[in-house]
Amino acid sequence: MKKKLIELKAKLAALKERIEADDKDAIAEGEKLRVEIETTEAAIAEAEKKAKLLSIIGQKTLDDNHMPVRNLGEHFTEWLKTVAVTKRFNLTAPEFKVASDPMTSPAGAVDFATTFDRNVVTGARTPLVIRNLFGAETISGSTLVYLIEGALEGAPAVTAEGAKKPQLHFDDPTTKTVSLSKIACFIKESDEYINDYPFLASAINGRLLYHLGLMEQNKLVTDLLATSGIQTGSIAAAATATDIAEAILKAATDVQNQSGFNADAIVINPTDWFTLRTAKATGTGEYFGGGFFGAQNIPNLWGIPVCVSTAVAAKTIVVGAFKTCGSVVSNGGVSVEATNTNEDDFVKNLMTIRAEERLALAVRRPAGFVKLTQATT
Repeated sequence: MKKKLIELKAKLAALKERIEADDKDAIAEGEKLRVEIETTEAAIAEAEKKAKLLSIIGQKTLDDNHMPVRNLGEHFTEWLKTVAVTKRFNLTAPEFKVASDPMTSPAGAVDFATTFDRNVVTGARTPLVIRNLFGAETISGSTLVYLIEGALEGAPAVTAEGAKKPQLHFDDPTTKTVSLSKIACFIKESDEYINDYPFLASAINGRLLYHLGLMEQNKLVTDLLATSGIQTGSIAAAATATDIAEAILKAATDVQNQSGFNADAIVINPTDWFTLRTAKATGTGEYFGGGFFGAQNIPNLWGIPVCVSTAVAAKTIVVGAFKTCGSVVSNGGVSVEATNTNEDDFVKNLMTIRAEERLALAVRRPAGFVKLTQATT
């Protein structure tokens, strides 16, 4: 109808000079075009009103019940509802802050007596916990430069009245540069799911963003352990659970002595945590950490919270003052974009959904971390 409206107005505009010259035929034709234009405009207005009502009805689950957008998947699909998607599209959802094969329906017909569960049984999911251990910073550029205090010369001293006072001198600070890295991945889905908002939200949250977060977590651990200046410690291959626990306490003490901050987390592999958690006292056979029904609500060792994660390999334990000595630096949040014009998506009725973020790990006080490594032989 909009195309027709444009054509009608063009025809009317072409009669302008004849109408101005009082051409009766042109005036009569123009009057007919005017009526048709007004009728078409009214039809378009009615169609747009109907589309708006249907749009509101389609958002009933979230809007009418006043349910907030809780995650990036819902954020993307809520935004998608406001965009007129036809045959070709390129979509970019605003940033949200706080496998290559498409998902297809199972082959074969499903009879009416069969209940089909559309939820996908996913593979193993490692908890994404490492980023939350660090502090957080946001910058607008792609590189962060910060200063590290120089060495101190001299010291305060007790002085007599009128005597010369001692001088303190700090060497020039050194600079440390951290560049943000881009982490990205994409999935492909059938474009039949463009209007299946719950499925899109679950695909984005449960698959796309999970694997993006997993890559982020592994990168943070790798970057931390590769940082020059972090402390190291060793544990003998034949060490008992008590020996390992004492090595962790010494590491926490070294963190406090060398950085001036208390250790606030211990990151340990599930295998090593099992060794500690099942340790028993000689003679009585009692568990050091309490019996089956006295498990800790929040795992801790020596009063320090324990983060049990496969992000660190077995035989490797990291003790640190994470919040005060390191921070995750990012530029904005995670962004999600979608298109059906990538490669041959359009002819195959597919859409590509991409997620990406830019971040880096800034370890301002390397001495605030200790990497413990247990020998294997």
